[in-house]
Amino acid sequence: MLLSIIVVAYNNEDYIEQAIASCACFDDPDCEVLVVHNRSTDRTGEVVHELMDGRGWPLRLVSNDENVGPGEARNIGMRQASGDYFMFLDGDDWFEPGAIRRVMDRLRQWRPDLLMFNHQRALADGRRIPNIPNRYVDLRDEAADLSDPDVRKGAIRNLHISWNKAYGRRFVEKHGLEFPRLVYHEDLLWSIKAMVCAGSFHFMPDIVYNYRQHPQSSINTRNEGHFAVIHECRRLKDFLGEHDDYRRWYGMPLYGYAQSALYGVINTRYRIPESREEAYLRDMVVLLREFRSLLGIWKPDLLFYAAMTGRRGVYFRAAAWAARMKRMGKIAFDFKMKFVRP
Repeated sequence: MLLSIIVVAYNNEDYIEQAIASCACFDDPDCEVLVVHNRSTDRTGEVVHELMDGRGWPLRLVSNDENVGPGEARNIGMRQASGDYFMFLDGDDWFEPGAIRRVMDRLRQWRPDLLMFNHQRALADGRRIPNIPNRYVDLRDEAADLSDPDVRKGAIRNLHISWNKAYGRRFVEKHGLEFPRLVYHEDLLWSIKAMVCAGSFHFMPDIVYNYRQHPQSSINTRNEGHFAVIHECRRLKDFLGEHDDYRRWYGMPLYGYAQSALYGVINTRYRIPESREEAYLRDMVVLLREFRSLLGIWKPDLLFYAAMTGRRGVYFRAAAWAARMKRMGKIAFDFKMKFVRP
């Protein structure tokens, strides 16, 4: 069997049918859909059973006795799966029509360790916002081989999520890739390890995945669980400390990504509880100091220095100024992409 699609389902009763239906490979012996149900408190499990029993959809169902989180659910799915490749789908998202067939064609053609594809955000008002072109590597709108480390340096600055890629089973097993048992930021280090360790790494520009953004998404909740991003970025720093080649090739772009992830969590102002923001800043500064020491970084960083004060007011004023500068940079980038790029 070529492909196993692992769907993680938890409290998705309004969306799970669309998610499973979008896999659209039920009549293909080279593809299976495996649903890992995380003991929902709504009707998600009942909906899945209705699809299996009432409609006869050939799904494989694994029901957990507790909510083990999305990361551990994916681990369970991979252990149960039969395919040579794994893909992941969250229970409130869905694939584009025909996308799975195109992914399978590319997997047969290239047989890569890792295949990355494009995605778009699906907003509650019906808008679809495609993933912006990668500023760090020129992927254009065509397939690309990212196996060369010099080319890959730019690609690894892309969004580090688990669901925009297909992973070879042998590759995953060889490198012992496994998700941590977390609710938030569980795929940060998984995706980075996959992108730096893959021997053969390809990109297809097709929009395959629709990422639904709605107020109930776990990523939009104010919760101390978001401190996990510091833990995962520390694991990233330790990983680079243990691998000289990866540190030499990818250390700087991965530090840049860690910065973006760490700053992004607190800059939203709706993830870290207000009473814990200064504690987050202190923990973040400790980690960034360690990271900068490991890589020998002395370049000035406004947000790092603002965070060092330990005062949330100072930090957020600096973050607001940095955001304005970033918007100006994006305007310049969009202008270049539209009018200057050949």
